[in-house]
Amino acid sequence: MKKLVYLMLFSFIATSVFVSCDEEETEKSPFTKVKMGAQSNTTVGAFYSTGTKKVYTQAQAFSNQDTIDFICFYEHDEINDRINDITLASPGANITGIYTGDDAPTAYTTKNLTKFQLPNPAMTVAQFDQLEETDAIIETSFDNTVLSGNKKAKLLLVDDIYAFKTHNNQYGLLKVTEVVQGAGGYVKFEYIIKK
Repeated sequence: MKKLVYLMLFSFIATSVFVSCDEEETEKSPFTKVKMGAQSNTTVGAFYSTGTKKVYTQAQAFSNQDTIDFICFYEHDEINDRINDITLASPGANITGIYTGDDAPTAYTTKNLTKFQLPNPAMTVAQFDQLEETDAIIETSFDNTVLSGNKKAKLLLVDDIYAFKTHNNQYGLLKVTEVVQGAGGYVKFEYIIKK
């Protein structure tokens, strides 16, 4: 009888431990982490969809153009005053001369426009890191009274924070976590979208 009691007690404890471990493992971060390459990066795509949460190459993005929200590119042309060191934009930003060919964003029939702004009010990295998907500040950080907004988040640096609004009125905030400059460079960032 003692063995049976010990066995039942052991089973109960083991089950409780495994249940708690499972609950910790399924806890998800509200942030999506993304790495996007610039136009000459041969290992990481330059096109991203918040809907599918996927990074696409130029050819793949053309086949999924109705979902593309972000494009990464690098441009440093001092003569023509086009300084866009690692920049995020979107197909609707009418970026020209960076991506070429029949599957370039200029050939899209659906050109989604994402607008970017510095958050209003300004946000610290510590504040960003504490966000939850239901926080109203995700939406209110994008100032809709500014009619034009920005078609680009440019000259990206680590710890830059931007508010954004996609073509289908999804509001989000993103934080840059790593940048490598150049046409073969990339940007890493994490973002959260208001639910």
